[in-house]
Amino acid sequence: MFAQALEPLGLRPPHFGVMRLIATEPGLTQQELAERSLIDPSSMVAVVDELEELGYAERQSHDGDRRKHDIHLTADGERMLERAQAAAMETAKEILAPLDSGEVQELRRLLRKIAGAED
Repeated sequence: MFAQALEPLGLRPPHFGVMRLIATEPGLTQQELAERSLIDPSSMVAVVDELEELGYAERQSHDGDRRKHDIHLTADGERMLERAQAAAMETAKEILAPLDSGEVQELRRLLRKIAGAED
């Protein structure tokens, strides 16, 4: 459902995930993005290339190592991320619609527990 919600925006879920990471930690290198997202490095290069071609991200020279590039969202990328996040919220509402508020809270608690954020 989420992939379908992103289609009209010209994005795929990996684009969204990487854009969120970049927005959260501007200036990460491709390697750091790959490590944090669990996307293999060669696929990360392709995702960043696509985001650059779309005008949503840009590589900038890394201060400490000329072989590395820091990745930043462009202004267009920030606007597109806002639109994609709205699509994500709408998709979540649709998915969670059959649950009452207590069930939604319980699901969130359980997901946090699985993710290790709660003991």
